[in-house]
Amino acid sequence: MATTEEATGKKESIFARLDKLNEFERRPVTSDKLQSGRYFAGLYAGEHVAATEFVIGALFVIWGARTFDVVAGLLLGNLLAVLSWTLVCAPIAVQTRLTLYWYFRQIGGPVLTVIYNLLNAVLYCILAGCMITVAASAVRIPFGIPPQTGWLPQDPLFVVVVVAVGAVVVTLAILGFKRLSQFAVVCSPWMLLMFVCGALVTLPTVGHVSNWKTLWNVAEERIWSGPGPSVAVVKREGSQIVLELENVKGHLQVLKEATGVAAAAEADPTQVSLPGFFLAPTATPKPEDFVPAEARLEYIYGKLEEQPASGGEGKNESEEKAKTDPSSAQPSDTSSVSTVTAAATSIAEQPAAGSPAEQARSQRGPRSQGGASSQGPGGGGGFMPPVAPVVEVPPKPPILGYRIRVESKSVPEPAAVKYVMPKSRGGVICNENFVPLQSFQAAVNSQHLSARSPIGFWHIVFFAWICNLAMHLGLSDMAIFRYAKSAWYGLYSAFGMFLGHYLAWMCAGIMGAAAARAFMQPLMQLDSGQVAYFALGWAGALAVIIAGWTTANPTLYRAGLALQVITPNWPRWLVTFLAGTITTAIACFPFVFLYLLDFVGIYGILLMPVGTIVVVEHWLFPILGWQKFWSTRKGQLLNVAALIAWAVGLGLALLLWRMQWLHLFFLVIPVWFATAITYIILAGLLGAPKRQEASGQSEPLYSASEHSVGETTETATPAPSPVPVKKGIGQSRFLMVIFGLAALLCLVASVTFAWFVFAGYMSADKVKPTLLYLALAYFVTGVLYLNYRERLQSARQSA
Repeated sequence: MATTEEATGKKESIFARLDKLNEFERRPVTSDKLQSGRYFAGLYAGEHVAATEFVIGALFVIWGARTFDVVAGLLLGNLLAVLSWTLVCAPIAVQTRLTLYWYFRQIGGPVLTVIYNLLNAVLYCILAGCMITVAASAVRIPFGIPPQTGWLPQDPLFVVVVVAVGAVVVTLAILGFKRLSQFAVVCSPWMLLMFVCGALVTLPTVGHVSNWKTLWNVAEERIWSGPGPSVAVVKREGSQIVLELENVKGHLQVLKEATGVAAAAEADPTQVSLPGFFLAPTATPKPEDFVPAEARLEYIYGKLEEQPASGGEGKNESEEKAKTDPSSAQPSDTSSVSTVTAAATSIAEQPAAGSPAEQARSQRGPRSQGGASSQGPGGGGGFMPPVAPVVEVPPKPPILGYRIRVESKSVPEPAAVKYVMPKSRGGVICNENFVPLQSFQAAVNSQHLSARSPIGFWHIVFFAWICNLAMHLGLSDMAIFRYAKSAWYGLYSAFGMFLGHYLAWMCAGIMGAAAARAFMQPLMQLDSGQVAYFALGWAGALAVIIAGWTTANPTLYRAGLALQVITPNWPRWLVTFLAGTITTAIACFPFVFLYLLDFVGIYGILLMPVGTIVVVEHWLFPILGWQKFWSTRKGQLLNVAALIAWAVGLGLALLLWRMQWLHLFFLVIPVWFATAITYIILAGLLGAPKRQEASGQSEPLYSASEHSVGETTETATPAPSPVPVKKGIGQSRFLMVIFGLAALLCLVASVTFAWFVFAGYMSADKVKPTLLYLALAYFVTGVLYLNYRERLQSARQSA
């Protein structure tokens, strides 16, 4: 069949192709297509338990969050996210019954919509790449590939694994089998329970928990224990730079390069050279000005308290007492360890009975000292070993803190110092919870320290809020809530926020803290696959793989849709292949394990101004008496006011972030208001207050006859006729119930076995294989349950 271009002889414009691509979404959703609340609850609960939850939960531990900040901050932040969906996104979606694409097209024009679409495609590719990287972190385990947690892959075999995983994901996305989407639905409840099971299994390795109070204490001391070691003072002493450390809870340790957990820390950290330090001769150096430097750790000692019985009359009195009462001749507390050690050493050095040395001694007869033979305790003539003299070891003063001295012969007068944390375990400086000293750069006697600051309460609140910023305040989820019966259906997003972004994040943090203690290695050097495998064995690795696939697949599909705007006449599979190739290339760079929080923040800030412009035109323009869709009615392909407002918002965000005036997570408020104010001013100047009729070529994408904004077509549906019971419906219903109960039993059994480990009734090593068998059984029974449920629904519809 000839295409439209061949029939007319004219080439379609890029805007026409984009409109044609989204033609099925052009008209508002009719009332017979609206969904129940159960649909939205399941959708959000499944979509927000993803592979990234393994990473985000661990990052809270890495960046030094405190227990109260995590528990209360996530509670408040997720509540703000739910309210954003309920009070902003869902009302506009219900009133318009349109996707954001079509509504924004009438406001911003086709040019701005194309820009938004392409930006969305790039961000979707990056996000899908993160999911593939997380999945590959579990696939690498049987091949013995070490964890990859830096910007660049350190092992070429990891790239091979990523390409293989990406090829599978892209192939499945191209084929688009319906059974695969059903399998993703089955996986959602199992993945959530794997987070819970992982926390239950690993919590006893972190600390003893018997009640809520001890759970809180363990969380405060060993999981979310606050910031790790950091630099408090930078000063120069001669040719050295001295760094005084703070936030050292317990003792500071320097890790050794080792393959196991044994002897992972240096016995005396002050006797080893610390890697990763550099010095520069200027206070504002360029990267090439830094040269490697020698660094060593020092203790800061306090004053030693006086011991009243250590000398003078006290000593003479104790000696006299020892003469009259031998039982009182005990070593002091300060020398007891040395005395016992010396005695034990002298005894251990004696030859064993029956040895050649002992036989020779017995032939020589008893030895004498000072002309007198040695007598045994019973007064006999047996040999008695000489008693080692008691050597008093002076007590050491208490350690009050730590400092690091950095020196380089190439820089006799250093003015700046830089530290880059080692990528492997050897030389890492950390506290007893294995929270490391982060990379930093600082000038001498300067308050400015260029380093990643610990995240506190408000950081966590705003991150939980902006984690899905593009979806709620950015209005992307209008595509979902246009099917809602009421705007209050936005509250169903709580199932995703408080199950995925609250419970799952906290469980991932517990697993991460346990893995760091077990491997005696900073959590930032471990990936999600290794953490999950440590917690749950192959069931945990399987959870990471499935979580990565089930989230990468729909994200890749969305990226393919967005890219079709610049690929004229390309088939869907070819566009998806292009998006998959880009995504797989991005996945080879495992930055996700350290920089996912930053990417999520940037993702939301880039797209949120579009939602701001829509909110202003949808709600504020009618209040001001201005005309909606004023730019489209004037026949403009580009709403210049909207473009400038978007650019102003992003420019302000870039300025505040790069100048470090405001943290990335806090940019949402100033960017929202800057975009809104700019758009109101420019739209007022460019003609929004003036009423005018729409020009011919800029007719709104739907007219009053095709459901104007806010209207919903009520279709008259005939009364349902009695449905005859067909043969086979009863059998399908029976099998559906049986397989559904079997799948539920597998989930309950998984949690029960994890609880047995937590309570101490079973060991984790015995439970981990069982969890894998239960997972496989659950997948089989769950898919069969959905299969028979679909048969039952089809039979009822055809009846």
